Amino acid sequence: MAIVNRRSALKRTVVAGVVVAALFVAGLWPTSRLVGVDHVVTEQTVPLWTKAVDFIHRDVNMAVTARSIFSNAPDDEGKVAAALAWTKANVRPQPTSLPVIDDHIWHIVIRGYGQPDQQADVFTTMLAYAGVRAYWMLVGDPPDEVPISYVWIRSRWRVYDVANQIVFRNRSGDLATPEDLASDHQLIRTSAASAGLDSARYLLRFTGYVAPHAPDVLRADLQMPRRRLWHELRGTVGLQGQEWQMRSPAASRRAEERKR
Repeated sequence: MAIVNRRSALKRTVVAGVVVAALFVAGLWPTSRLVGVDHVVTEQTVPLWTKAVDFIHRDVNMAVTARSIFSNAPDDEGKVAAALAWTKANVRPQPTSLPVIDDHIWHIVIRGYGQPDQQADVFTTMLAYAGVRAYWMLVGDPPDEVPISYVWIRSRWRVYDVANQIVFRNRSGDLATPEDLASDHQLIRTSAASAGLDSARYLLRFTGYVAPHAPDVLRADLQMPRRRLWHELRGTVGLQGQEWQMRSPAASRRAEERKR
């Protein structure tokens, strides 16, 4: 009997050792991440365990920050107002004297400054952490594009320009939908003028504008471990859905044509 017990204990020890060794090897497996500095992208190699720990660390910090932002918001519209105000105060416009760094959304929050698209990224991601679906896309043609954010409020997508602090409204004063802007460009002109912008130049960015098709998988979803895992699992059986893209297919084609 003692011999059997010793064999069982030895077997468990060997299995545990194999598991630990496998986890150790997997943790050291090299992975890559991309970092852009002044629009020059470089690839960094890091072990898998570092990437995993960073992922979880960022997620926890984003969730904690979101809770502090929206602690007094009464509803989804209140959350949007809080997110707009917080982003304006905490992610200031890109200083010309500092490098443009493109890495993770949480690092934008830490730096406290960013490009207009990075401000939209922080705004929409914080809302997603608060349970409000939101995403952004570039409108117009490079280099004069503007990031426009879309937030799901009262069963419709509503439109915001975070960098210019514009809350688009329709003629009745309600929050404007993408369809409202597509059918009535005067709403865009009026909103731009109210924000102190050159309304004619701003309106040019919306030439040919159509209401975008919202992605099935938001960019913010991929920043959250559980949603990211669910997305990856669905992808293994071809059910991942349409992922977020920063430009519409038509705008992407025009951008590629200009590069040629």
